[in-house]
This record gives sequence, C-alpha cells and structure tokens, in this order.
Amino acid sequence: MKYFLIILFLFFSNFILSQSGELLIQQYNKGPSLDNYYSKLEIYIGGDIFRMNKNEKTKPVINFGGNVEVVYNISKTFGIKTGVYYFPVKYYYKKNEAYKDLIKYLSIPIGLKLSPTKKSKFSMGINYNNLKKAIFYNGNIKGEYNLNDYENTFGFFIGYEYIIWKVIGINIKYKFSKENNINELIKPEKYKGIMLTIKLKTFSSKIINK
Repeated sequence: MKYFLIILFLFFSNFILSQSGELLIQQYNKGPSLDNYYSKLEIYIGGDIFRMNKNEKTKPVINFGGNVEVVYNISKTFGIKTGVYYFPVKYYYKKNEAYKDLIKYLSIPIGLKLSPTKKSKFSMGINYNNLKKAIFYNGNIKGEYNLNDYENTFGFFIGYEYIIWKVIGINIKYKFSKENNINELIKPEKYKGIMLTIKLKTFSSKIINK
C-alpha cells in the first residue's frame, strides 16, 4: 500500500506543479505556448527489475524481465496501453531458505495513460497473468510443479513514468494479483511488489496536431 501512495503522490504533485506553470505562462505570456502535437501510436521495448513477494511466509528475490508495450493516444494527454511482459517471480520460504519457487508469467496489461506534461505520465489498469512455468528449488535439486494444479490470475497495476531523454523513459510501478480462493484443488499463487522499468521508444506514428 505504501508504494501505491508514493506513486499517487508523485503523479498529483507533478500535475499540480505543471498546472501552475501553465497558468503562469498564460498570465504573463512568457515562454513557449503549449501545443497539441502528438503521435497516435507508440511502441516501446523495456527491461524490468522487480522484487515481488507471495505472502508473509515468503521473502522476495530480485529478478529481471522484459516487455513490449503499445500505446494508442486518443489525445495528447489521454491514451490506452497494452503489451506483453515476461515476468518471472521468485521468492524463498522463510522457514527454509534453501527452498525457492520461480513462477514464470506472460503478463498482458490493459490500462489507461494520463500525461499531464510532456515528460510525466501516469498509468493504471489490470493485468492478465498467463502462468507458463512453475519451478521449485530445494538446495541443488530442481523440479517443476504440474501446471494443471494452477490457474491464470488477474492483477492490478499503478505506475508513474518520467521521460529522461527524448525516446528513453523510466517507469516505477506497483503491481499485485488476486489469488485463487474458490477451487480448493488449485494451488493459490499471487504476487505484490514494486517494478522499475527502463524503456525505449522504437516506433512512433506520424505526428498530428489536434
């Protein structure tokens, strides 16, 4: 929850500061005027580092993933985003640190993007998590769980992004998922934690002005 509140604070503080700047420009007629130029379609690739935990009985391990993200901009400040994330969640059990789980997902987000300034973006939405592989480690022993014992899950994300240089951005995101608690034959699996992404814009459609 604290990460959720931090991201909200980053967004709203940036939004207030940007609005104050626009009002000053309008009031004193100084500096460049704001325009409405933007691209309808943008594609990004990114590298992720994250620390996701399962529950109070486990401790997370830092892991790495990657993603391809597609953004459709309805206006300069509002858009829809989706894509595919390779998302391997790893943790060990506090009572026996030699015992670890590695749960590999392909995660598909669908969310909304708000851009109060050219450099700052805020997003939130849901993830569909397709579980591809579930691996366990017990010391030097490695094995795989039966995927029939699991089911795919849905999750939620909220994120703040800052463009640090032209086509390069950095994104901080809080993610969590809902575990299965209806079918007792299905093993419960969930995650929650923070993700940091470095992303590169690889495609941008023709710039328009509306």
